[in-house]
Amino acid sequence: MRNLRIDVARGLLMLYIVTVAHGFYWLDIYAGPAKSLILFEMPCIFFLSGYAYALSARAGARVDSVPSYLVYLCRRALRILAPYWLYAAACLCFLFLKGGPGLTDSTGAKIATAVAWLNPLEFGQGHTFFVLNAHLWFVAPFLGVTLIMPVAAWFLRGKPPPLAGLMLLGGVLILSADFLVQPELGKTILSYAVWSVLGYAACAGGAGLTRGQALLVFGTACALLAVARTLGWVQLDMQANKFPPNAAFYLFGVAWFSLWSLAAGSIKDSTLERLRAAAWLRPFIEKGYSIYLWQGLAYVLARAVGNRVDAPLVAVWLLAVLFALLLGMAAAPAEALRLPSSARR
Repeated sequence: MRNLRIDVARGLLMLYIVTVAHGFYWLDIYAGPAKSLILFEMPCIFFLSGYAYALSARAGARVDSVPSYLVYLCRRALRILAPYWLYAAACLCFLFLKGGPGLTDSTGAKIATAVAWLNPLEFGQGHTFFVLNAHLWFVAPFLGVTLIMPVAAWFLRGKPPPLAGLMLLGGVLILSADFLVQPELGKTILSYAVWSVLGYAACAGGAGLTRGQALLVFGTACALLAVARTLGWVQLDMQANKFPPNAAFYLFGVAWFSLWSLAAGSIKDSTLERLRAAAWLRPFIEKGYSIYLWQGLAYVLARAVGNRVDAPLVAVWLLAVLFALLLGMAAAPAEALRLPSSARR
């Protein structure tokens, strides 16, 4: 079930991630913790994912039994993992052609490299080059949130609680996880599951934030961060707070979310229609996941070309975005893979 605002928001976020967020970090543009203030994208991505899940349920794709839950998991796993494995296979080819320690020494080393890349829990850690896999941490939490959403939707059946109340409950859960949950992956999944549940509730009928509430939420989140920083409880480098996401990163996300809520209400549908139809944004709307995956190889290739011809940084940056677009669009058919119709019944 298509939604104008979700399409445009998702496309703009993917464009932002590929061009701005990863451009600044992967090409080492500007140094210092202030740069981390741009890292608001992942809470928004998972919020939109939960919103899209609610749209799908509203359109009839409900998960209301164990068999339908298993079919849902298989369907979603295929859509997430097939593009990921295609990208992983391309990176393995690149690494084996490039050569290097552990890649050409023995058959066992090659097998270990392949296993590390094909396993989304490892996403090539220890067997990589530059930023080939720097963004692939996202895949395992995405799968984890996929497992959780039908269960969360069942608990929120009927009219969900107001968004502000769920945001407060989410903050308590994430703060508790800072002390009680040890595995990094578990904390990451919980944090982003909270954002997906918020998105689901916003679409499923829960009361959203009024203008006054959004301003109050923004001020409260900023004040709590300031107090925690003054007391020495947290640092304000959100790159450090992001892995795994802690309570400080949640407050940071809440502050940004309240600002985006205010901004979204002032954008006219006619403006959104023009954005969705824009040639420069449409690939990020329609093929965003593939572009997200292939940006790693795109930045590697762009830097290699830039080093060879001594290109200025801005040229390398633009070339990386162009490569991400071309590679992602070429690989996008993997996103369209579906289970046979007999398996969906």
